Amino acid sequence: MIGQHTLKRFFKRTAGRAAVLMEPLIYRPAYLRACIFFYHRVADIGFIDPHLDDWNVPPSTFERQIAALADFAEVVALLDLPARLRSASPVTKPLVALTFDDGYSNFYTQVLPVLRRYRLPATLFVITSMIGRPDPMPFDRWSQRNRNRVSEEAWRPISWPELEACSESGIISIGAHSHNHLKGSDCTRAQFIEEAERSNELLRARLGESQALAYSYPYGNTSMGHVSPEYVRAVRTAGYELAVTTDLGLASRGSDLYLLPRVEAHALDTSATLRAKALGVLAPYHFVYRLRIANKFV
Repeated sequence: MIGQHTLKRFFKRTAGRAAVLMEPLIYRPAYLRACIFFYHRVADIGFIDPHLDDWNVPPSTFERQIAALADFAEVVALLDLPARLRSASPVTKPLVALTFDDGYSNFYTQVLPVLRRYRLPATLFVITSMIGRPDPMPFDRWSQRNRNRVSEEAWRPISWPELEACSESGIISIGAHSHNHLKGSDCTRAQFIEEAERSNELLRARLGESQALAYSYPYGNTSMGHVSPEYVRAVRTAGYELAVTTDLGLASRGSDLYLLPRVEAHALDTSATLRAKALGVLAPYHFVYRLRIANKFV
Protein backbone atom coordinates (compact mmCIF):
# COMPACT_ATOMS: atom_id res chain seq x y z
CA MET A 1 0.00 0.00 0.00
CA ILE A 2 1.33 3.46 -0.91
CA GLY A 3 2.12 5.57 2.17
CA GLN A 4 0.39 8.92 2.66
CA HIS A 5 3.63 10.88 2.46
CA THR A 6 4.68 9.08 -0.71
CA LEU A 7 1.35 10.01 -2.29
CA LYS A 8 1.69 13.60 -1.09
CA ARG A 9 5.15 13.91 -2.66
CA PHE A 10 3.82 12.53 -5.95
CA PHE A 11 1.06 15.14 -6.10
CA LYS A 12 3.44 17.98 -5.19
CA ARG A 13 6.02 16.90 -7.75
CA THR A 14 3.31 16.72 -10.41
CA ALA A 15 1.93 20.13 -9.39
CA GLY A 16 5.39 21.64 -9.59
CA ARG A 17 5.95 20.37 -13.11
CA ALA A 18 2.56 21.68 -14.18
CA ALA A 19 3.26 25.10 -12.65
CA VAL A 20 6.56 25.41 -14.52
CA LEU A 21 4.83 24.58 -17.82
CA MET A 22 2.05 27.09 -17.13
CA GLU A 23 4.31 29.94 -15.99
CA PRO A 24 5.04 31.44 -19.45
CA LEU A 25 1.31 31.49 -20.21
CA ILE A 26 -0.07 33.28 -17.16
CA TYR A 27 -1.38 36.82 -17.09
CA ARG A 28 0.65 39.00 -14.75
CA PRO A 29 -1.57 41.60 -13.05
CA ALA A 30 -0.36 45.18 -12.75
CA TYR A 31 -0.98 45.42 -9.02
CA LEU A 32 1.63 44.27 -6.56
CA ARG A 33 1.38 40.88 -4.85
CA ALA A 34 3.74 39.01 -2.57
CA CYS A 35 4.56 35.34 -2.06
CA ILE A 36 5.17 34.47 1.58
CA PHE A 37 7.08 31.20 1.53
CA PHE A 38 7.07 28.98 4.60
CA TYR A 39 9.57 26.33 5.68
CA HIS A 40 9.79 24.10 8.74
CA ARG A 41 12.82 21.80 9.16
CA VAL A 42 16.14 22.20 7.34
CA ALA A 43 18.30 19.19 8.18
CA ASP A 44 20.26 16.27 6.73
CA ILE A 45 17.98 13.27 7.14
CA GLY A 46 18.90 10.84 4.39
CA PHE A 47 15.65 8.90 4.14
CA ILE A 48 11.95 9.37 3.38
CA ASP A 49 9.33 8.06 5.79
CA PRO A 50 6.55 6.91 3.42
CA HIS A 51 3.87 7.45 6.06
CA LEU A 52 4.76 10.74 7.75
CA ASP A 53 5.69 14.11 6.28
CA ASP A 54 9.05 15.30 7.60
CA TRP A 55 8.37 18.91 6.44
CA ASN A 56 12.07 18.98 5.66
CA VAL A 57 14.26 20.67 3.07
CA PRO A 58 17.85 19.32 3.02
CA PRO A 59 20.49 22.02 3.65
CA SER A 60 22.05 21.68 0.18
CA THR A 61 18.63 22.04 -1.46
CA PHE A 62 17.79 24.95 0.81
CA GLU A 63 20.91 26.87 -0.20
CA ARG A 64 20.14 26.32 -3.88
CA GLN A 65 16.63 27.63 -3.31
CA ILE A 66 17.88 30.72 -1.44
CA ALA A 67 20.44 31.41 -4.17
CA ALA A 68 17.68 31.24 -6.77
CA LEU A 69 15.38 33.54 -4.78
CA ALA A 70 18.17 36.04 -4.24
CA ASP A 71 18.69 36.08 -8.01
CA PHE A 72 15.16 36.44 -9.37
CA ALA A 73 13.07 37.87 -6.50
CA GLU A 74 12.92 40.93 -4.28
CA VAL A 75 13.12 39.37 -0.80
CA VAL A 76 11.83 41.63 1.96
CA ALA A 77 11.14 41.23 5.67
CA LEU A 78 7.64 40.01 6.47
CA LEU A 79 6.94 43.02 8.67
CA ASP A 80 7.85 45.32 5.76
CA LEU A 81 5.34 43.72 3.39
CA PRO A 82 2.29 45.87 4.24
CA ALA A 83 4.14 49.09 3.40
CA ARG A 84 5.76 47.55 0.32
CA LEU A 85 2.39 46.35 -0.98
CA ARG A 86 0.96 49.86 -0.56
CA SER A 87 3.90 51.59 -2.19
CA ALA A 88 3.93 52.98 -5.69
CA SER A 89 7.34 51.47 -6.46
CA PRO A 90 7.48 49.74 -9.84
CA VAL A 91 7.19 45.95 -9.99
CA THR A 92 10.49 44.69 -11.38
CA LYS A 93 10.83 41.31 -9.63
CA PRO A 94 8.49 38.93 -7.80
CA LEU A 95 8.06 40.10 -4.21
CA VAL A 96 8.89 37.40 -1.63
CA ALA A 97 9.08 37.03 2.16
CA LEU A 98 10.60 34.06 3.98
CA THR A 99 9.06 32.46 7.08
CA PHE A 100 9.93 29.39 9.16
CA ASP A 101 7.49 27.63 11.51
CA ASP A 102 7.93 25.63 14.74
CA GLY A 103 11.41 26.77 15.75
CA TYR A 104 13.89 23.94 15.28
CA SER A 105 17.51 24.37 16.32
CA ASN A 106 18.51 23.72 12.71
CA PHE A 107 17.25 27.22 11.92
CA TYR A 108 20.24 28.52 13.90
CA THR A 109 22.75 25.93 12.65
CA GLN A 110 21.69 25.56 9.00
CA VAL A 111 19.39 28.41 7.97
CA LEU A 112 20.93 31.49 9.57
CA PRO A 113 24.40 31.02 7.98
CA VAL A 114 22.84 30.78 4.50
CA LEU A 115 20.63 33.82 5.01
CA ARG A 116 23.67 35.75 6.23
CA ARG A 117 25.63 34.82 3.12
CA TYR A 118 22.89 36.09 0.85
CA ARG A 119 21.89 38.97 3.15
CA LEU A 120 18.23 37.99 3.14
CA PRO A 121 15.75 38.70 5.95
CA ALA A 122 13.39 36.10 7.40
CA THR A 123 10.91 35.56 10.22
CA LEU A 124 11.20 32.60 12.58
CA PHE A 125 7.99 31.58 14.35
CA VAL A 126 8.60 29.73 17.62
CA ILE A 127 6.39 27.87 20.08
CA THR A 128 7.34 29.47 23.37
CA SER A 129 6.58 26.50 25.66
CA MET A 130 8.91 24.33 23.53
CA ILE A 131 11.99 26.57 23.57
CA GLY A 132 14.94 24.65 25.02
CA ARG A 133 12.96 21.41 25.31
CA PRO A 134 15.30 18.33 25.41
CA ASP A 135 12.87 16.04 23.56
CA PRO A 136 10.98 16.22 20.25
CA MET A 137 7.97 18.50 20.26
CA PRO A 138 4.87 16.44 21.13
CA PHE A 139 2.88 17.41 18.02
CA ASP A 140 5.80 16.43 15.72
CA ARG A 141 4.90 12.83 14.93
CA TRP A 142 7.76 12.43 12.46
CA SER A 143 10.36 13.34 15.10
CA GLN A 144 8.71 11.18 17.73
CA ARG A 145 8.89 8.21 15.39
CA ASN A 146 12.33 8.82 13.84
CA ARG A 147 14.38 10.57 16.53
CA ASN A 148 16.78 7.60 16.84
CA ARG A 149 17.43 7.51 13.09
CA VAL A 150 18.69 11.08 12.77
CA SER A 151 20.94 13.52 14.56
CA GLU A 152 19.48 15.61 17.36
CA GLU A 153 19.78 18.68 15.15
CA ALA A 154 16.93 17.38 12.99
CA TRP A 155 14.33 17.52 15.77
CA ARG A 156 15.68 19.56 18.70
CA PRO A 157 13.72 22.74 19.51
CA ILE A 158 15.74 25.94 19.40
CA SER A 159 17.17 27.25 22.68
CA TRP A 160 16.95 30.75 24.15
CA PRO A 161 20.66 31.51 23.52
CA GLU A 162 20.24 30.44 19.89
CA LEU A 163 17.13 32.63 19.59
CA GLU A 164 19.02 35.56 21.04
CA ALA A 165 21.79 35.07 18.47
CA CYS A 166 19.20 35.00 15.67
CA SER A 167 17.58 38.16 16.98
CA GLU A 168 20.92 39.94 17.23
CA SER A 169 21.85 39.01 13.65
CA GLY A 170 19.93 42.00 12.31
CA ILE A 171 18.18 39.98 9.60
CA ILE A 172 15.92 37.69 11.64
CA SER A 173 12.63 38.66 13.27
CA ILE A 174 11.27 36.33 15.94
CA GLY A 175 7.53 35.81 15.82
CA ALA A 176 5.18 33.59 17.81
CA HIS A 177 3.78 30.27 16.66
CA SER A 178 1.62 30.18 19.83
CA HIS A 179 2.58 29.02 23.32
CA ASN A 180 1.47 25.37 23.16
CA HIS A 181 0.78 24.71 19.45
CA LEU A 182 -2.90 23.91 20.04
CA LYS A 183 -5.19 23.30 17.09
CA GLY A 184 -7.49 26.31 16.81
CA SER A 185 -10.53 24.20 15.96
CA ASP A 186 -10.27 22.59 19.41
CA CYS A 187 -9.64 25.74 21.49
CA THR A 188 -11.79 27.79 23.83
CA ARG A 189 -11.73 31.58 23.91
CA ALA A 190 -9.52 31.46 27.01
CA GLN A 191 -7.04 29.22 25.20
CA PHE A 192 -6.90 31.56 22.21
CA ILE A 193 -6.01 34.39 24.56
CA GLU A 194 -3.35 32.35 26.36
CA GLU A 195 -1.81 31.11 23.10
CA ALA A 196 -1.48 34.65 21.76
CA GLU A 197 -0.71 36.65 24.90
CA ARG A 198 1.59 34.24 26.71
CA SER A 199 3.85 33.76 23.69
CA ASN A 200 3.96 37.51 23.15
CA GLU A 201 4.89 38.23 26.76
CA LEU A 202 7.66 35.62 26.89
CA LEU A 203 9.32 36.68 23.64
CA ARG A 204 9.26 40.39 24.42
CA ALA A 205 10.52 39.86 27.97
CA ARG A 206 13.51 37.87 26.72
CA LEU A 207 14.22 39.38 23.30
CA GLY A 208 12.87 42.93 23.52
CA GLU A 209 9.94 44.98 22.29
CA SER A 210 11.07 44.80 18.66
CA GLN A 211 10.21 41.10 18.55
CA ALA A 212 6.89 39.19 18.70
CA LEU A 213 5.25 41.51 16.17
CA ALA A 214 4.08 38.69 13.87
CA TYR A 215 2.07 35.56 14.62
CA SER A 216 1.74 32.23 12.80
CA TYR A 217 -1.38 30.18 13.57
CA PRO A 218 -0.61 26.50 14.28
CA TYR A 219 -1.97 24.31 11.46
CA GLY A 220 -3.29 27.60 10.11
CA ASN A 221 -6.00 26.51 7.67
CA THR A 222 -9.10 28.70 7.82
CA SER A 223 -11.18 26.27 5.75
CA MET A 224 -10.48 23.52 8.30
CA GLY A 225 -11.45 25.76 11.21
CA HIS A 226 -7.95 26.30 12.59
CA VAL A 227 -8.25 30.10 12.46
CA SER A 228 -11.56 31.46 13.73
CA PRO A 229 -12.57 35.14 14.05
CA GLU A 230 -12.18 34.71 17.80
CA TYR A 231 -8.59 33.54 17.37
CA VAL A 232 -7.87 36.51 15.11
CA ARG A 233 -9.26 38.90 17.73
CA ALA A 234 -7.03 37.35 20.41
CA VAL A 235 -3.95 37.78 18.21
CA ARG A 236 -4.82 41.37 17.34
CA THR A 237 -5.52 42.25 20.98
CA ALA A 238 -2.22 40.69 22.10
CA GLY A 239 -0.37 43.35 20.11
CA TYR A 240 0.79 41.58 16.96
CA GLU A 241 0.97 43.70 13.81
CA LEU A 242 0.13 40.87 11.40
CA ALA A 243 -0.45 37.12 11.28
CA VAL A 244 0.01 34.37 8.70
CA THR A 245 -2.04 31.29 7.88
CA THR A 246 -1.32 28.22 5.77
CA ASP A 247 -4.06 29.20 3.30
CA LEU A 248 -2.62 28.94 -0.19
CA GLY A 249 -2.24 32.20 -2.08
CA LEU A 250 -0.36 35.44 -2.60
CA ALA A 251 -0.78 38.50 -0.40
CA SER A 252 -1.94 41.77 -1.92
CA ARG A 253 -2.61 45.30 -0.71
CA GLY A 254 -6.19 44.25 0.01
CA SER A 255 -5.29 41.22 2.14
CA ASP A 256 -6.37 41.05 5.76
CA LEU A 257 -3.12 41.55 7.68
CA TYR A 258 -4.20 38.98 10.27
CA LEU A 259 -5.08 36.32 7.67
CA LEU A 260 -2.16 36.48 5.25
CA PRO A 261 -1.87 33.47 2.92
CA ARG A 262 1.38 31.63 2.31
CA VAL A 263 2.98 29.12 -0.08
CA GLU A 264 4.94 26.09 1.09
CA ALA A 265 8.57 25.83 -0.03
CA HIS A 266 9.10 22.11 -0.58
CA ALA A 267 12.21 19.95 -0.91
CA LEU A 268 11.05 19.10 -4.45
CA ASP A 269 11.08 22.76 -5.55
CA THR A 270 13.57 23.71 -8.23
CA SER A 271 14.45 27.31 -9.03
CA ALA A 272 11.87 27.18 -11.85
CA THR A 273 9.21 25.86 -9.48
CA LEU A 274 9.94 28.56 -6.91
CA ARG A 275 9.73 31.22 -9.60
CA ALA A 276 6.36 29.89 -10.77
CA LYS A 277 5.07 29.91 -7.20
CA ALA A 278 6.39 33.43 -6.57
CA LEU A 279 4.62 34.66 -9.72
CA GLY A 280 1.35 33.15 -8.54
CA VAL A 281 1.10 30.07 -10.77
CA LEU A 282 -0.77 28.20 -8.06
CA ALA A 283 -3.62 26.45 -9.88
CA PRO A 284 -1.94 23.00 -9.72
CA TYR A 285 -1.26 23.50 -6.02
CA HIS A 286 -4.84 24.52 -5.37
CA PHE A 287 -5.86 21.09 -6.66
CA VAL A 288 -3.52 19.41 -4.15
CA TYR A 289 -4.71 21.83 -1.46
CA ARG A 290 -8.34 20.86 -2.03
CA LEU A 291 -7.42 17.20 -1.73
CA ARG A 292 -5.83 17.91 1.62
CA ILE A 293 -8.90 19.77 2.88
CA ALA A 294 -11.06 16.86 1.72
CA ASN A 295 -8.84 14.57 3.84
CA LYS A 296 -7.79 12.51 0.84
CA PHE A 297 -4.28 12.64 2.27
CA VAL A 298 -2.59 14.59 5.06
